[in-house]
Amino acid sequence: MPTAGTPSAGVAEAVTAAHPVTRASRGLTLGVYSGPDSKGVAGAARFGVLTGAAPGGVLDFGATDRWSNIAAPSWLIAPHAASAARFEYSMPMLPNGSQYTLAACAAGAYDTYWRAAATNLVAHQLSASIIRPGWEFNGDWYHWAAKNNIAGYIGCFRAIVTTMRAAAGQHFTFDWNPTLGKNAFPAELAYPGDAYVDFIGVDIYDTSWTHYPPTATGLAVAQGAAWKDDLNEDHGLAFWSAFARTHTKPMAITEWGLVAMANGHGGGDDPAFVDHMFDFMTDPANNVAYEHYFNTGTPTDDHVLTGATKFPNSAAEYHSRVLALAASGPAVLSDSNRR
Repeated sequence: MPTAGTPSAGVAEAVTAAHPVTRASRGLTLGVYSGPDSKGVAGAARFGVLTGAAPGGVLDFGATDRWSNIAAPSWLIAPHAASAARFEYSMPMLPNGSQYTLAACAAGAYDTYWRAAATNLVAHQLSASIIRPGWEFNGDWYHWAAKNNIAGYIGCFRAIVTTMRAAAGQHFTFDWNPTLGKNAFPAELAYPGDAYVDFIGVDIYDTSWTHYPPTATGLAVAQGAAWKDDLNEDHGLAFWSAFARTHTKPMAITEWGLVAMANGHGGGDDPAFVDHMFDFMTDPANNVAYEHYFNTGTPTDDHVLTGATKFPNSAAEYHSRVLALAASGPAVLSDSNRR
């Protein structure tokens, strides 16, 4: 999903420092993205009303307009320092501008910014954050798209990890995160290596250009067919589960969501998709460590489960599945940003 743009204005609500959160006995941590910086932290607290427990992880994005908004600026990370939820920072590899390249990153030209990001996170007591550099690199919609310079992408990822791990007081982990499906090239070709990766992340949304809008067979049939593609298609969930297992890495569902799209290519109110996702994420064979529901959107591309949602049946099913997780194991404190 796109990076955040500019800092948001103000904090809508306070968030307490020690939320109990529900996790599956298998270790799945529930998380959310509810908007940028302070809006997202407050939105995560509101999302907890739906789930029955405050999220154990909160996702956020750096902006791509300038280097200072990539190097973990205080406007972005300070609100997360006040939250008990573990912070995952989607860190752009490059700002906007053709003068910034993966090759230069791989050669160490931008190490000063990665060093600054690490220092800023540690200073804000976010030393155990998950870092997600250059996400969805196997598409063509970000400046760090790797199709035409796979070696540069690998080198850049390694430079980021090496530089940030050298910071005093850090306990960072790193999420290597393609998006689901075939896309621009086989994403595994850009795998940086086991020494540089802690989680194999995947982004998945209930969209299809094959099955949506539904044909005369009906919406339920289309939704079932779309899920089968998500699971078994070229570089679908089953592929990434096997890939993570081969590399002995836990999976993450770093972004996922229901979709209502103005062009009709979203599955709409699809409680079966919610069930399929929870079944996948709680299956021990898939070893999913955490997930973030993408609880935001626009009038033409909506994922929001809370409030006046377009997905009332799916929201009820999400809540039901969270209650089932609560019953399957003890409630624990959230993964902490601090060590």
